[in-house]
Amino acid sequence: MKRLLKITLVLAISLIAFGTYAQDATHAVGSVHKFKTNVDGSNVHLGDHVGNTYTWAVYQADGTTAAVDNTDFTFTTADNGLNINTTDIQWLQAGTFYVEVTEANAAGACTTLRRLQILVSASALDLAVIASDNVGATITGAALTDCNDMSGKVIANAAVDFGTTTRYFTVKMTTDTQPWTTGAWGFKFTTSVASTVTSSAGGTVTGSDVAVALGTSEVVLTVVTANTPGVSPASDITLNLVATDAFITTGAGNTNEDGANLANNTSESFVITASPETNVITID
Repeated sequence: MKRLLKITLVLAISLIAFGTYAQDATHAVGSVHKFKTNVDGSNVHLGDHVGNTYTWAVYQADGTTAAVDNTDFTFTTADNGLNINTTDIQWLQAGTFYVEVTEANAAGACTTLRRLQILVSASALDLAVIASDNVGATITGAALTDCNDMSGKVIANAAVDFGTTTRYFTVKMTTDTQPWTTGAWGFKFTTSVASTVTSSAGGTVTGSDVAVALGTSEVVLTVVTANTPGVSPASDITLNLVATDAFITTGAGNTNEDGANLANNTSESFVITASPETNVITID
């Protein structure tokens, strides 16, 4: 009985010790987070710590090996985590890391260390494709169905071309629900009908690939498709855009969107309603 009690106590102590290093937060590759200590609710430094100095550090999963700056993480503030009680860290690599702060008193002789365990996951990387107008405002419901762009316009009597219709899709990239602006990103796309696709500023379309520049979290794709006149609804066009192979680029290279986040990579569909296929006017 005493032996069982002893084993139980050892196990309990071990669990308590393990709990000290339990995961404290989950962040996403590419996301930026502010770590802070000794501040009030407005991030103002508490007065009784004036004169103390701080050193922030990041360690790999073993808790002793220093994480690699610009590969595993980076300090996005100019101080590089030195002599400041708040610092911004961007995660560049998936894995488990420890964020540690050392505070030294004014004399520098005595220190206090605290640390958090952070799980950095690629799964929060999320690309969304949204049916929109030309400035990125979302279009939903009945507004998705409309006449083609040549409806009500004069078509030259001898013309056999019934023109084109233009619709727009906004593509957004987030990590940890934050707009991704600190690195380039990109994706592939397909449209449900043959179309010509161009991008707003910040994006470059090459074939079926879109590359998006640093500092741009969303782009508007302009999609132009040929009209199909005839009987509605049989000749109506159902137009959507599907994104695949989404990724972000960090100092550690490319990180792809996790399969669990693909549900919103297909836009809602625009329905482009056909106009009658009116023949040329003839004269007897």
